[in-house]
Amino acid sequence: MKKKIILGVLFLLPVSIVLILLFTTHNYTPLPVIKMNVSELVNYDSIEERDIQFEGKITILGFLGNNVKDRKINVLNLNQKIYKRFSGFKHFQLVMLVTPGQREEIEELKFQISRFADELKSWNFVEVDDRELTRIFEGLDSPLTLDQYNSSDFVYIIDKDKNLRGRFDDRSKTEIQEEATPYMLYGYNTTLISELSGKMTDDIRILFEEYRGKSKKEQSQDRRKEIIEVDKNEK
Repeated sequence: MKKKIILGVLFLLPVSIVLILLFTTHNYTPLPVIKMNVSELVNYDSIEERDIQFEGKITILGFLGNNVKDRKINVLNLNQKIYKRFSGFKHFQLVMLVTPGQREEIEELKFQISRFADELKSWNFVEVDDRELTRIFEGLDSPLTLDQYNSSDFVYIIDKDKNLRGRFDDRSKTEIQEEATPYMLYGYNTTLISELSGKMTDDIRILFEEYRGKSKKEQSQDRRKEIIEVDKNEK
């Protein structure tokens, strides 16, 4: 009898855990908005000949400036740790701002990317002059800076509503325990694999989950409206 009880528990316990995970609503903290209403690109030339807009897209924005050749490792790191994870999601794009005169370097970089990705549908290399690039960067209100080539190691997450997302408190557990002063996270360092596969991956997932939750809520509200309208018509 004891053996039967033990076997029953061993069988039912994993099943119960799976059912709980399936039907439990997961609570999460939305990714904070750091800066609202990021400026759209105005004067640009899409190398892929696409219409580039931030609104309606979850965008990873980077600044390669006049230094595409020396920023290859940054882009390849993004490709491996971010693009390959999220390229299948609708409304997801990577936008790399470059200054004119680097088409050969860009094509070489795209070839390198294609070696590790099935397709480049969400990769966008966008030519802008220094003035436009600086305008977009300054519109982020980031304390980070561009180098002498108008390029940066850091990339930024912009949501569908053109808001810059990040973290108000980016302290590690150890820093929190030591009561270190809180500091914000504006951009993600593409030279740090651990930051891309850790913080950035987690934050993008949270953002997708946030929009997925909004979509389900809107669908539920639409269904309620349809039911109400049907009831009214029947009466």
